[in-house]
Amino acid sequence: MTLGQWLPLALVCLLGAMSPGPSLAIVTRHSLLSGTRAGVVCALSHGAGIFLWAALMTSGLGAVLLAQPSWFEGLRVMGAGFLLYLGARALLSQDGGVPADRQDPVTGVGKAATEGIVIALSNPKVALFFAALFSQFIQPEATTGTQLVIATTAAAIDALWYGTVAVLLSRPLWSGRLNRYGGLLERGFGVILITLSAGVLGSTFF
Repeated sequence: MTLGQWLPLALVCLLGAMSPGPSLAIVTRHSLLSGTRAGVVCALSHGAGIFLWAALMTSGLGAVLLAQPSWFEGLRVMGAGFLLYLGARALLSQDGGVPADRQDPVTGVGKAATEGIVIALSNPKVALFFAALFSQFIQPEATTGTQLVIATTAAAIDALWYGTVAVLLSRPLWSGRLNRYGGLLERGFGVILITLSAGVLGSTFF
């Protein structure tokens, strides 16, 4: 893959990563409520999930998934269910100030890693995005090396973007108010995640 071919791919991947959605909400939540390390770990694990999706789509196996409506709809429902679970857990949180995750870095980082990759793998929009993207950049004669470059580019740009978001949002300017508003932020993210879940379920069944 030449530089002239790679630059448009990188730009489209960056624009895709920057689009708001469940992934941004999860990374933002961990960055604000659990600190820099948790936010960066969430971003890296999300990038790992993106790599798996991209590798699947470049190999052609993703077309099999998209060709099976029941499988794809099942994935949408699973993703919505996970968002609903995260939202409900946030709303039912009993912490009135700084969330428990921030007081226990190990727990916060572990949850961030798990939620980052699960959100990436359970988001059907990622599959649709890569199906459309790679149809423009993958040729039938593309080598395994080219496919690996494309998948790695998508994953690296995704992780770098969300990692940047995590670092910026966890700075003292933002996180210094957590002692007063931590519980409110947690519940606010709960509402956002449940709303996103309802949107996915609505588009699936109606």
